[in-house]
Amino acid sequence: MTQMTTSRAAEVAGYLKQWMFDPNHPHHPLRAKPNFDGPADRNTNMKNSHERKFLQWEKQTFGINLGWTDNATPATAVKVSRWFFTRPANDSSPIRYGQSIALGYGISPSYIYYTDRTFGINLDWSKTPRFDWKLLGGKIGQEVRSGDWLALYNQTARDCLISFDRTAGGDIGWPSSKTWGGQIEDAVMQAIKDHWQEAVTYLLTL
Repeated sequence: MTQMTTSRAAEVAGYLKQWMFDPNHPHHPLRAKPNFDGPADRNTNMKNSHERKFLQWEKQTFGINLGWTDNATPATAVKVSRWFFTRPANDSSPIRYGQSIALGYGISPSYIYYTDRTFGINLDWSKTPRFDWKLLGGKIGQEVRSGDWLALYNQTARDCLISFDRTAGGDIGWPSSKTWGGQIEDAVMQAIKDHWQEAVTYLLTL
């Protein structure tokens, strides 16, 4: 990448860093566990910078059952602290940027993974861990800490999960989606749409 392209990629990468885990208890390492029944102190919530709310299980008419909380109060943060991470071989060491992880929520089936759907984002639930996700935004190999903004990268989609207005299903999506609609009237969203591939490459090589 040229200097100009690298600068633009870094800027758009900043927009992709929409997620923060456990913002009310910052600076502790995020740790994995074999399943939701593991140590409760490893559960976390998942806040989005664009929505300023938490992602949670929520019944949808179409698409995967995920949606946003009504608010981001401390009580709500506790209520939706049901996200957790699983590592291959049940590794419980602190999660590091760039490592493959499974992302789960405290329901059954627990784990979200990429798959084609007719409506909504291409995600579904799995009973078994799908080590298809990476946390990006810091130096690869560095410990991920709560309270840091980061990107949530799916290795099958080769794309990052973002807030995304939809007419059907929960309001999450991918920058590569063809259904941007009126969102591209937003300059930030237009930048993400145009430069997300360079931004993802940038994040993967930090």
